[in-house]
Amino acid sequence: MGTSNGQRGPKKSPKTPVPDLPKTSCPPAVLQCYQNDHGKPDQIVLALDSDLSADGGFGEQWLIIDHENLRVIACELGAPTGLKDTSALPNGIANGSANGSLHNGLAHKNGSANENGNGHANGSPKIIATAGQTIGSASTTGSATLRFRFALDQIEGARLEPCIGNGLLEITSGGQPRVLVHFSNELTDGFARVAHYLQQRAESGPTVVVPNLHSEEQRCLSCGRRLLDPSIKVCPTCIDRGNILGRLILLAKPYWGRSLILVLLLLAGVMVDLLPPYLTRVLIDSVLTPAIGGTAPQNGGMVGIGTLLSPLPTRIALAWLVGGLLSLQIIRVLVTVGNNVLMQRISSCFTADVREMMFAHLKRLSIEFFDRNESGRLLTRINNDTEELQGLIQQFSTVMLSLLMVIGIGAVLFTMAPSLGLFVLIPGPFVLVATFSYHRYMQPHFRRYWTARWRLNSMLSTFLSGIQVVKAFAQEDQEEARYQDRNRRTRDARLRVDLAWGRFFPFVSFAFGAGGLIIWYAGGNAVLANQITLGTLIAFLSYLGMFYGPLSNLTQISQAMNRFLTISQRIFEFLDETPKVQQAAQPVSHPDMSGLIEFDHVIFGYDPYFPVLKDISFTIQPGELIGIVGHSGAGKTTLASLLCRFYDVTGGSIRIDGVDIRELSIEELRRQIGIVLQSPFLFRGTLSQNIAYGKPNATREEIIRSAKAANAHHFITNFPEGYDTIVGEGGTGLSGGERQRISIARAILLNPRILILDEATSSVDTETERQIQEALDTLVKGRTTIAIAHRLSTLSNATRIISLNHGRLEEIGTPQELIEQRGLFYKLVEMQSKFARLDGVVAV
Repeated sequence: MGTSNGQRGPKKSPKTPVPDLPKTSCPPAVLQCYQNDHGKPDQIVLALDSDLSADGGFGEQWLIIDHENLRVIACELGAPTGLKDTSALPNGIANGSANGSLHNGLAHKNGSANENGNGHANGSPKIIATAGQTIGSASTTGSATLRFRFALDQIEGARLEPCIGNGLLEITSGGQPRVLVHFSNELTDGFARVAHYLQQRAESGPTVVVPNLHSEEQRCLSCGRRLLDPSIKVCPTCIDRGNILGRLILLAKPYWGRSLILVLLLLAGVMVDLLPPYLTRVLIDSVLTPAIGGTAPQNGGMVGIGTLLSPLPTRIALAWLVGGLLSLQIIRVLVTVGNNVLMQRISSCFTADVREMMFAHLKRLSIEFFDRNESGRLLTRINNDTEELQGLIQQFSTVMLSLLMVIGIGAVLFTMAPSLGLFVLIPGPFVLVATFSYHRYMQPHFRRYWTARWRLNSMLSTFLSGIQVVKAFAQEDQEEARYQDRNRRTRDARLRVDLAWGRFFPFVSFAFGAGGLIIWYAGGNAVLANQITLGTLIAFLSYLGMFYGPLSNLTQISQAMNRFLTISQRIFEFLDETPKVQQAAQPVSHPDMSGLIEFDHVIFGYDPYFPVLKDISFTIQPGELIGIVGHSGAGKTTLASLLCRFYDVTGGSIRIDGVDIRELSIEELRRQIGIVLQSPFLFRGTLSQNIAYGKPNATREEIIRSAKAANAHHFITNFPEGYDTIVGEGGTGLSGGERQRISIARAILLNPRILILDEATSSVDTETERQIQEALDTLVKGRTTIAIAHRLSTLSNATRIISLNHGRLEEIGTPQELIEQRGLFYKLVEMQSKFARLDGVVAV
C-alpha cells in the first residue's frame, strides 16, 4: 500500500501526551493489520472499538490513534475477535469495548451506511482514505481490514453525530467530512471523548492530552469487564473475599464480646441437641426392650446411664428418661431465645451503625458524586443494602449453627456405628457437585436481580421528584408503562432466582431422603444380624435427620456468601468514595473576609475533557455588585458553584482576599457566602425553620427581620399559623415567588460577606420583583454581590457587568460601557426590549 505520498505534512509531530491508562489490547488480527500498515504498537496512545459495522449492522471496528495517524480497522463478521493478546501491546492503550451488543432497527444519516467508498462483502475492493485522499485497495490481513488512515495533523475538526439508536464519529480533512465509524448509544461517551480530543488537537496542536476512556468507571477495575451496575467498581467475580471479611470483622469490633457469647450459646445449643437421641437409645435398649421380654445390651447407655437405671423399676426409669428429655427441651428453648435475642440485637445495631456511617459519609461527598449517581441508586445502597446485610448476618448465625451441628453429629455417627457412618456419606458427592453447578449458574441471575431492583427504585424516585412535570404533560400513562416495564424486569429476574432454587432444592431433598433409606436398609440388616441394637438404629436415624437438615442448609452457604460479600463490597466502595473537593490539611482561618474575589485563568469542566469555563480572569472589589449575563449554558451558574467550592477548578485558581479558596476551611468559606439558588428548595417543616436553616439558633426577631427584608413577612402573616405554618417537601403549598422569597430570607439571615443571587427573581412577578429589588438594594450595601440574571432589569444598579459566551469571558464593564460597545450585553438588551421595557438598564 502506497502511503508515502506527501500527505503527512512538512514536519513530524511531537509526541502526544499520554495519560496513565490501564493495559488492554486490540484483537491479534487488528494488531497485525495495524503493523502491516507500518504502525508501531509501542506508539499507540488510544484504541477504541465500536460494536457496529460500516453498514450499521452488528460488527466490530477499531479506531486506533498513535503519535501521527488515526486508523479505522474493521473486523470481519464471525471473526474470533474476543480473544485478546496483551503481550504485544504497550501500557497506555485505552479500550472501550462493548462486544456482543446487538442493536436492531438502527437509523443512520442518509448515505452514511457505505460512505467514503467502503467495499461490500462481494469481493469488491475496499478503499482506504488517507489525509483526505483515496489510495489503492486495502489488503485484508486475516480477519481485519484497514478502512481509513488519516494523518492527525491533517484533521481539521471532529464531531459526534447522534442518530436514532446509535451515533457516528465524523471528522473533517481536506475540507471534506468523513464518517469514520458507527456505534451504539452505549458507547457514546467514549467516542464523544475521542471527538472532543480530535477537535481540541485540531485547534491547539499535539500538546492536547489524550483522554482516559476508563475514567467513567463503567468497567471492573480488576478484570476490565463491563459492569452491569455502574455504581460499583469491582465485579462480584473479582471481589477480594479475604479483605472484605477482614474489614467487616474490624468494623464489628464493638460487638466482639457479644459475638463471643453468641458462639458459646450456639455451642450450648448443639450440646443440648446431641443428647435426646442418646436418651432415646437408652430408653429403647435399657427400659422398653427388657420390659417386653428382650435382653438389654451390656453397654447400652451413654456413660452407663442404662446401668444406673437398671436397678429402678421400669416405670420409674421411664419417668426419669422422659423427664430428662423434657428438661432438655426446656433448656433448648431458653438457649434458642437467648440466641435469637442476642443475634437480633447484634445484627440490628450493627446495620444501624453501618447505615449511620454511610449517611455521615454521604454528607461529606462532593456535588459531583450526586451528579453521577441517581438518588434511587443511593437510596438502594444506604437503605436496602444495609437491610439485606442485616438479614444475611442473621442467616450466618443459622449457617454457623448448621456447621457446628454437622461436625458434632458427624463425629457421633461414626462413633456410634462406624459401619453405618460410611453410608451417610453416599449422597454427599452428588449434592456437592449439584450445589457447585447451581451456584455457578445462578451468580449472573443474582446480579441481574440486584441491578433490576435499583433501577426500579431509581425510576420511582425520579417519578416522585418530577411528579408536577408528569402531570403537567399528562404523561401518567407513559410513566405507569415505564414502571410496569421495570417492575416486570425485576419480577422476572427474581422469578429466575426463586424458580431455579425451587427446582434445585427438591433434588437435594431427594438425595438426602435416599440416604436415609440406605441407612434403613443397611441398619435393618445390622439389627437382624445382631450387630447393633434397635435403639442404636433408632438413635442413628434420629441423628441422621438432624445431620441432613443442617447439611441441606449448608448447600445455601455459597449463595448467602455471594450475596453477603457483594453487598459488603458495595458498602465499602461507597465508604471508600473520596470527595473530589478536599479540605486542606491545615486550612487557613479567615473569619473576617472583606470580599475581594479574584478569578485567575480559571478552567473548569464537569468532565475534564469538556471544559465549561475556559480561561476566565477578572477581579471583584469588596462591596461591588457584579452582574453575570450570557446565554443559557454559558457557564454563569457554574461560575458561582466554583466560588462556593461545590466543585474545584480544573485549572487556574480562585482567591478571596488573596487566599486560594482551596486553602480555606470549607465550612468557614460557605458560612461567609450566602446563595439564593435558581430553583429554591424548602424542607418539610415550618416556615421559621426553613428561614433559619443556615442559622438554627436564630431568634424569632432575627427571623422576622430577615423575612421583612425579603418582603416575605406580609404573606407569611396571612397564613393562619404564621411563621409556624408547615410546608411540604420542596415548598408545596407555596407559590414559586413565595418559595423564592423564603430562600432569600434564609440567605439574608446568614448575614454573609459575599452574596450570590442565581436568578433570584426569576420566579416572581414584576411587582414582587420590584419589592425584592428594593430589599436587595439595602441588603447588598457593604457586601460583595454576584447577581446572575436573565432578566436584565434586575442589574440596573450593577457596578459592572460580566458577559459570558460559551464558557469564555466576552466582555466586562459598566452597563453603559457595554451598551456603547454594542457587544453581547447590548444584543441581550435588544432582544429583551422586543418583549418588555427594561427599567433602568436601557436608560443607563
